Amino acid sequence: MGLKRFLWRRTAIGNTIDTIKNIRDEGSIIDGVKQTVKEDFCEDMPITSQVYQSGQYDGKITGYEEASSEYEKKLLKQADEFLNQENIYRSQLKGYNQLLDEYDKEIKRLNEKATRSERENAYLQELLSKERKLKAYSN
Repeated sequence: MGLKRFLWRRTAIGNTIDTIKNIRDEGSIIDGVKQTVKEDFCEDMPITSQVYQSGQYDGKITGYEEASSEYEKKLLKQADEFLNQENIYRSQLKGYNQLLDEYDKEIKRLNEKATRSERENAYLQELLSKERKLKAYSN
C-alpha cells in the first residue's frame, strides 16, 4: 500500500486493527501476523518496498512469458488435433459415399427387375428408407 499504511501502522490502534483484519482473512493467528509483518516489511517500508516492487514486476514478466508459452503450445496442439480430426472425417466421408453408391446400385438393380418377390419388395423398401435417412445426414 505504501507510506499511508506505514504511518497508520506506526500507531498502536492502527497496527492492532490491521493485524486483526489479517488474522480474520488468513484464518489463523500465525498466518495473520505473518501477513502483517510481510506487508510492513515488503510493501510499506520506503526502501524495501522498492526492491519488493521491482521483484514483483520481474515476476509478472516471467509469469506472462510462461503463460504465453503455454498458450502457444495449446494453440498448436489444438491445430494438430483439428487436422487429425479432419483426416478422420475425410476417411469416414469416403466410406459414407461408397455406402450410398452401393445403396444406389442395389436399388437400381431391384427397380429394373420386371417381377420381384415379396421378400425383394420388402428389401427394396428397407433400402429406400435407409438411403433417405443416410442422405439426410449429409445435409
